[in-house]
Amino acid sequence: MSRLVLTAVGGDLQDTVTLAENPDLHLAPGDVLVEVDAAPVNNADLLFTMGWFSAQPRLPQPLGAEGVGRVIQAGEDVDQTLLGRRVIILPTFVQGTWTDHVVVPASTVVPLSVTNQADALQLAMLPVNPATAYALLHDYATLRPGDWIGLNLANSAVGNYVIALAKRAGIRTLAVVRRESAAEQVRALGADAVVVDGADLGERISAALGGERLRLALEGTTDPAQTAALVQSLEDGGTVVTFAAATGQAPSVPVGDLIYRGIVLRAFFILNWIRDTPRKELEIVYTELADLVEQGVLTAPVEATYPLEDHRAALAHAAKAERSGKILFVPRDRS
Repeated sequence: MSRLVLTAVGGDLQDTVTLAENPDLHLAPGDVLVEVDAAPVNNADLLFTMGWFSAQPRLPQPLGAEGVGRVIQAGEDVDQTLLGRRVIILPTFVQGTWTDHVVVPASTVVPLSVTNQADALQLAMLPVNPATAYALLHDYATLRPGDWIGLNLANSAVGNYVIALAKRAGIRTLAVVRRESAAEQVRALGADAVVVDGADLGERISAALGGERLRLALEGTTDPAQTAALVQSLEDGGTVVTFAAATGQAPSVPVGDLIYRGIVLRAFFILNWIRDTPRKELEIVYTELADLVEQGVLTAPVEATYPLEDHRAALAHAAKAERSGKILFVPRDRS
């Protein structure tokens, strides 16, 4: 039984991440032992290793935030019907999912429908990005079929899921991307209007909307010019939600829009959402999302899978600036 462990913060991952044996799989009464089928490498995982995330590593730190697997042992206080069940592992940045087996509190797993036969790779990516997209569409505005929302970083994993969920609900999407190849990608996903960043972005967004207004703006770049361009077409009193910070800048709304038009700036963070959402609601949301994965409504491209033993190649691949899909760790017989 092996797992990937961080031994130092801020260094080269080729040196600071090691494959370690994991002999301590003792279960407390409220724990479950999960045999992991797949676990993705997210940007948040890489930021975590650098000490640039909300949670801080406690060395030696097991790595990996989310994943999917089966419960093979349950503590005495846990519902024993979980045994043999397929579960998704919610992100905590404590236990680590880049492993073949992991002990976690039963409260940090969500059992899937016994009939769900969705691909493990897609289910492994469910806890963070699809849930983020779901919350962005449900928690900040009352959206109805025919409404417009705008989003930048639209070709990101979150953006892809937002477009898919919005399309299913009849909500129209105005997507902003940085290059034409990304525009082709989001058009294929079903975005209703796509605009490539550049000069006169605000005017081109307005033209694409045909005089209609956005009900909600989802901001992932924190590029002030892109935010201002989206806000230009946002309805008075509308909300901008920051869900990522690709440029590393602080999110902002033009002061005139903030004061005179009542535009609201908010932010979303998945760990806070999981912490604050009642357990029953979490189960409902994740069950619905897992069913949509099984139906093929929600899917994300996978570029490569690696066994734990090939972690150096996997992490180098995941760190590449431009990829066509996710990198995941899987058991050697699946890689």
